[in-house]
Amino acid sequence: MNNLWNKQVQSTELLYFSRLESFNEITKNTFFKLLQVKEGMKILEVGCGGGTFCNIIKQNFPTCKVYGIDLDTDHIEFAKKKAKELKVDVNYSVADINKLPFKNGEFDLVYSHTVVEHLPFKNFIKEQKRVLKKGGKLIIMRVLMEEKNNADQPFLVCEDEINACYGKMEFEPQTISPAKYLESPNLTMQHLEENGFKNIDVSFDRIVYYNPDCTTKTIAKKQIKRNYETKLYYALFNLQKAKNGENLRAELLQLLEKQYKERLKLLEQNKKIFDYQSTKKVTFSAIKG
Repeated sequence: MNNLWNKQVQSTELLYFSRLESFNEITKNTFFKLLQVKEGMKILEVGCGGGTFCNIIKQNFPTCKVYGIDLDTDHIEFAKKKAKELKVDVNYSVADINKLPFKNGEFDLVYSHTVVEHLPFKNFIKEQKRVLKKGGKLIIMRVLMEEKNNADQPFLVCEDEINACYGKMEFEPQTISPAKYLESPNLTMQHLEENGFKNIDVSFDRIVYYNPDCTTKTIAKKQIKRNYETKLYYALFNLQKAKNGENLRAELLQLLEKQYKERLKLLEQNKKIFDYQSTKKVTFSAIKG
């Protein structure tokens, strides 16, 4: 059993709900365009986590055959349960990106989201290229970490108190180094060319995923709830890791709940504050020659 990522870096729930928050009713078509998904494709996601993207692709493109792999056993167990709950037919399996359990030339599209930065490119690309059909599409998406989202305006009620709780947390030294192999976009494109890929392209996109005052009240409630869920699971993950987490648990969770209820109250009172959040994505696309 390998659940190091879930335990040490990012819990399955945090990964699932943070992706679900950004991949929502308003943004999904942007993601589909970046991923270049079409009906009838056989698609593989490497590093699928809890299955957020796979499930949404299958729900919107029912004729696609969708597969998701991850090395973390907890991620795949969660993904299988969530797919069953949502009644979507996605094939999930525990697998190493260095040794994919698929035949040569099996997929029309292979994609990843925030995976490339965690391992050497030669390890990252070898098996994905093998399982792609000739003329098949490779999509690599990651967050543009070099740019902070300074333009964002989150909901700030209780934010100082919440940050104070995090500031009190005491952690053991980190044993692994996430994003150890983060590289500049032009270097990633060079690596793709060196590995024989054609039609290499890159796209930079700021995706606004949270703007509850700019949509219907039904969708706004979902956005506010998903924002709360992401913050909640981030808190639970850090509380579990912190040596003094139990001492801060009640205070932090109460503050997050208060923040969530205050934001909902403003929505119900039709008091618009136009808070919004976004993420900057860099997406590489290439064709197997």
